[in-house]
Amino acid sequence: MKRFVVVLLILLAASGVFAQSYSFSQFQTAFQDFATGTASALPLDSSVGLNWSDAYIGQLLDMPPHFGIGVTAGAATIPFSAVNKTITAFGGSLPSELSFLSSWGIPLPAYTIDVRIGGFVLPFDIGLKFGYLPSNSLSNFGINAFSADYLLAGADVRYAILKDSGVSPGLSVGIGYTYLRGNASLPGVLNGAIDITSVSFGGTTHKLSFTNPSLAFSWNTSVIDLKAQLSKTFFIITPFVGAGVSYGISNAGGGMQSTMQVDNAPATQTQIDQLNSAFGTNYTLQNPGFSVSEAASGFSARAFGGFSINIFVLKIGLGAEYEFLSGSIAGMANVRVQL
Repeated sequence: MKRFVVVLLILLAASGVFAQSYSFSQFQTAFQDFATGTASALPLDSSVGLNWSDAYIGQLLDMPPHFGIGVTAGAATIPFSAVNKTITAFGGSLPSELSFLSSWGIPLPAYTIDVRIGGFVLPFDIGLKFGYLPSNSLSNFGINAFSADYLLAGADVRYAILKDSGVSPGLSVGIGYTYLRGNASLPGVLNGAIDITSVSFGGTTHKLSFTNPSLAFSWNTSVIDLKAQLSKTFFIITPFVGAGVSYGISNAGGGMQSTMQVDNAPATQTQIDQLNSAFGTNYTLQNPGFSVSEAASGFSARAFGGFSINIFVLKIGLGAEYEFLSGSIAGMANVRVQL
């Protein structure tokens, strides 16, 4: 999916103030806060997909066999406090028409193609999800303002403790794994050269210069997820609720892609090596580019719920999630054909 969060972030921050000089600490803090906020939202964003209303879809070997395929689109929010630090670091401000973002956060979208297959013998089902946007593919749709790529792949297994029958609801417990990564690059939004002054390495202080740089962002996460779900079908409506606990190993970064100069001369490999040695593992400088990355590994806990409208084999679902530790929220919609 086009990572609209990146475009939105730049539209909020870009106001012609980029053609200025900054201290390295300003630049470092701006991207590090953005990276930290993004990384904390990734486990919730990775949960988009396979959020089907039925706690258990049945057996593959039944008559008719139980399976389905569909498409899910959704978004999780990055805490606005982290994004706002990036905006204010470059002298930007939040437009009044977007003031609601300060309460709800910045959306980080995701999409998947979902497949769920009923089990056999034991009451379980298996889900698979996959979303992919190859690098530079947006230009095929006439979108040249930025480039992006995206990959989300995951699977889960759910075991039915109760089946939805008579007055009994369906209840299942499950375990899943998801990998999510993305990159985005936006040329021409920084309105000129960026100078980073007073950068110390090699025993002296230098100035770094980037000419007409593109903003670049990247993120990735690997998430193991445990969840429980309760559902009950009433005529053509199936509401559901559930809870999940995840452990995510995440990393996010931001920076620039541009030929780098040191003191108005092309950077040498020795200078680049000295820079990387001075800044440590969270910072990468190379030609072309500069980036700051931030790791965020740990547990998250969420509640989720929603419903589907069932029209024969067509099911149209809506759902929402809330992450208790960060306060992030997520919403999603699903359309599927399910037997």
